[in-house]
Amino acid sequence: MAELTLIVLGDTPPRGIHWESSWSHSSGQVDARNLYSMKMFMFAEQLEYDEETVVKLERLNLFLGLFYTPMWMSSTLAADAPANDLQFMKDMMKFKRTDPEIAQAVLQKLENHKWYLTQEVVRSLSSVADSVKEKQDIAAKLHATEKPDSFRRGKPMFPQVTAKTTLADLVGPESHLLLDTLGIEYDWLLQPVATWPRSDD
Repeated sequence: MAELTLIVLGDTPPRGIHWESSWSHSSGQVDARNLYSMKMFMFAEQLEYDEETVVKLERLNLFLGLFYTPMWMSSTLAADAPANDLQFMKDMMKFKRTDPEIAQAVLQKLENHKWYLTQEVVRSLSSVADSVKEKQDIAAKLHATEKPDSFRRGKPMFPQVTAKTTLADLVGPESHLLLDTLGIEYDWLLQPVATWPRSDD
């Protein structure tokens, strides 16, 4: 998928261009559909697609190349999921200016997939995607937020997200759940991020 994305965007992958069956290196049907869409777009002239189909393929491939492929490639890094998901939502809000139909469809789908942005999960202090400032802001907000007497049970509440939302904005009382469950103290949260690895907690 990464190599096809480079080709669609007009570049050549380091090992050159080699055409293979999409199914031979796909991990699932969604990936296969995306791979086929890229190939359909690149061979649209030879396949003699009509103009409407070419335009639709171009719109889809713009989304795949700029947004879907980078998200897909970073999806295995669980600690980065909150930062990545929030950025993806913000990107789609901006993408509305380019292709409102695709952006709105993606945003509607993402409304059902905000698990990593809930209070219980959002404090991604080990993320490599977050900057030092973002980690410090998350830590400061968590330290300043009072721990509840008891944690809520059941399905977490999905937050409202805007173009200005930060991860620290999403921290709340339920964000204490993991540290409290593991019996981890909080003093290190007020220390510089660079010192965190030296703290036993």
